[in-house]
Amino acid sequence: MADSEALPSLAGDPVAVEALLRAVFGVVVDEAIQKGTSVSQKVCEWKEPEELKQLLDLELRSQGESQEQILERCRAVIRYSVKTGHPRFFNQLFSGLDPHALAGRIITESLNTSQYTYEIAPVFVLMEEEVLRKLRALVGWSSGDGIFCPGGSISNMYAVNLARYQRYPDCKQRGLRTLPPLALFTSKEVGKRHRPNPGLLILISSHVTTPSRRELRFWDLALTVSEWSRLMREGKWSPRIWRGRLVWPRLSLLSSWDYRPLATKPG
Repeated sequence: MADSEALPSLAGDPVAVEALLRAVFGVVVDEAIQKGTSVSQKVCEWKEPEELKQLLDLELRSQGESQEQILERCRAVIRYSVKTGHPRFFNQLFSGLDPHALAGRIITESLNTSQYTYEIAPVFVLMEEEVLRKLRALVGWSSGDGIFCPGGSISNMYAVNLARYQRYPDCKQRGLRTLPPLALFTSKEVGKRHRPNPGLLILISSHVTTPSRRELRFWDLALTVSEWSRLMREGKWSPRIWRGRLVWPRLSLLSSWDYRPLATKPG
């Protein structure tokens, strides 16, 4: 049973806690929200790394600091950070400041719970189920499940993992060693940051050479798969041991003109 008394707060003084948080929220509203979304202000007060280190004084000390010092550090963090809510911020896939979403974030951060089970997060678990239901309805699904992902890279990795499981549903029981060699084909232009990590999924990653800089067209992929399959049939594509490590040969891609009967380019 938990003690009915309040947990120790800042210096044992709940009034001091409230005063600090109200002061910090005031800095956030003034600097991050009002100035950070004003077109008359900069998107970022840019400084080079070495200069910024000196301005911020990031040394970890064994002693605490006064409230005024803490507030000044809050101002400095906001001042030298990128204001993604600024009207002229166009660097990422998101921008703008939604006050309703910010209010929700304040609540979730204050409660500081996790969505593991209904027992630890009853409200948020129900909210999660409702959002997933709505997302499924948008694509025409009346049932199913879902998961929220923190970014595009891990979303791609989840997708590849689901594809592998769909093709080999017994991999969980039999293990990865019982599966045939699996290959992951991507366009050569796909950056490392956006490419699913084949090492985590025990896949072989291979680039597909395409005429277009950003397109991975069907006939390019079909030709690559055909070449990969041919090497497998002829026994020319198999792992070998080198210095105690399992090494996979690089997959050489032939010109698409060598396989015109399999996939013909349009036009």
